Amino acid sequence: MGDILDEATALIRCKECPWYKNCVTPMQVSAEDIAQFRLMMQGANLPEVARNQMEDVLENIASASQNMILQSCPVFTQRLKDNPGLAQRIKEMMQNWGKEEERPDK
Repeated sequence: MGDILDEATALIRCKECPWYKNCVTPMQVSAEDIAQFRLMMQGANLPEVARNQMEDVLENIASASQNMILQSCPVFTQRLKDNPGLAQRIKEMMQNWGKEEERPDK
């Protein structure tokens, strides 16, 4: 019975999705996010050299993470965890992306 309720809850959450139908989106770190971190760092009692080094590290992490990290909705994440077959199909789709267009018979 719990499985049925969990699936029904997931369907309702999807239909009322606050993610605006974007189940997965690339992580975005804006200049405003970095500016907020800098403001927090100013309140910390760190030497200026350490503060500058931490800011540099943060900017490097933010830049790299935008190409590697995805934000996903909790329903999508749970469905992937609960269904390894679904995750495998998505992986195969990504690995074969664009191959359909390259076939001369299609």
